[in-house]
Amino acid sequence: MNSILSEILETGVTTTASGNSTVKLHSSISASEGQFLQRLVRQVDPTVSLEVGLAYGISALFICDALNARNGTQHIAIDPNQGGAIDPNQHYSSLGDSWGGIGIANLRRAGYGDIVRLIEAPSYRALAELEGSGQRIDFAFIDGWHTFDFALVDFFFIDRMLNVGGVVTFDDASWPAIRKVCRFVKTNLAYSVFDVDGSDSEPSLKRRLSERLLRRSPFRRFLRPETIAPDSSVGLEGGCIAFRKQSEDSRIWNHFVDF
Repeated sequence: MNSILSEILETGVTTTASGNSTVKLHSSISASEGQFLQRLVRQVDPTVSLEVGLAYGISALFICDALNARNGTQHIAIDPNQGGAIDPNQHYSSLGDSWGGIGIANLRRAGYGDIVRLIEAPSYRALAELEGSGQRIDFAFIDGWHTFDFALVDFFFIDRMLNVGGVVTFDDASWPAIRKVCRFVKTNLAYSVFDVDGSDSEPSLKRRLSERLLRRSPFRRFLRPETIAPDSSVGLEGGCIAFRKQSEDSRIWNHFVDF
């Protein structure tokens, strides 16, 4: 493990961008989640990876530490509040308004400055511009603004850039808004669950029988999709869920499966 990342995890604090003081670590992924990301990265072996939400750079450090650096290797990090300047026209802000440039400073201290590209813009703008430029990616980590609409827009543009066989991972997938996006991805698009972190135990026999009866019930049209097909029945459990892209989108113009 990179020495900068190891020190941060051990002490629970991170050095400021200037290097003159430290701040307590917060709003970052856990060590176990980081190890999960590293396992994914090593399996996918991406040339270009991307993440939405840099903060103090912990997830990026885990990802970059696992990258097999070669010609063209790049990690794109999108964070509108990394450097401290707040856009007055922006209608949302990260926790604490600014990360004070700590995330990108940590990545540079760790020796990843040459492969990291920081985009300081809201993800819906940055991702749209990347997609419009023809950017392709192999791995993505979504950990930005945690509302359904923002997370879905993040995924929409990432899907258009993600190569077939690539993997996209949602952090905080147990949060209701993020889990709903995950249900859409699983039920409407050509994605399969690749791996999960922190999955629950196997559902009981009673629970499985109950789910089967609900799916056959004549009243199923009055029930919520989550009731008919619970998350566990479609493989959606855990705090982080990784999906693999099976093929490019081939849906007809009015396709819809309730989720």
